[in-house]
Amino acid sequence: MGFPKTQLLWKGETYLGRLVRIFGALAPVTVVLREELPVHGARVVVNPDPERGMLSSLQIGMAEAPGPVLFTPVDFGHVREETVQGLVAAYRGQPVFNPEFDDRRGHPTIISAETVRGLLAMPPSGNPKDLLRTLEPGWFTCSDPGILRDVDDPETYRRVVAEL
Repeated sequence: MGFPKTQLLWKGETYLGRLVRIFGALAPVTVVLREELPVHGARVVVNPDPERGMLSSLQIGMAEAPGPVLFTPVDFGHVREETVQGLVAAYRGQPVFNPEFDDRRGHPTIISAETVRGLLAMPPSGNPKDLLRTLEPGWFTCSDPGILRDVDDPETYRRVVAEL
């Protein structure tokens, strides 16, 4: 992106600020960052080596979580607030629970306490999908294309802003 994705704007808020506000209305929020920065409404933990991959950040963020855990990469900052609320309300203890739009699974994701333990046991350089694909998922059908919009570069960001 050329700058931190946490600072991307959506509807007048940064992605990070928006997700902390939405998630914080439901439960305490832990944010995993590359460096210690203040984040209003969240506990910040630092991943000293984020190049190891997303699993290392998940493990650091979940280290003290008894589960279940609701999480999303920050670049899904345009997910609708009502989608997150509906997902949490519909969760019934499934090992992995995702919103679904147009027959495709997206973010945010809820994982059970047992799944948290399984992810914590993996090597930090592993791929969380290796475990999650082995589990029977639950689905929350929604009308939110934002659950599928992963923003990795400026062109994708411009396209998502124009579409949504």
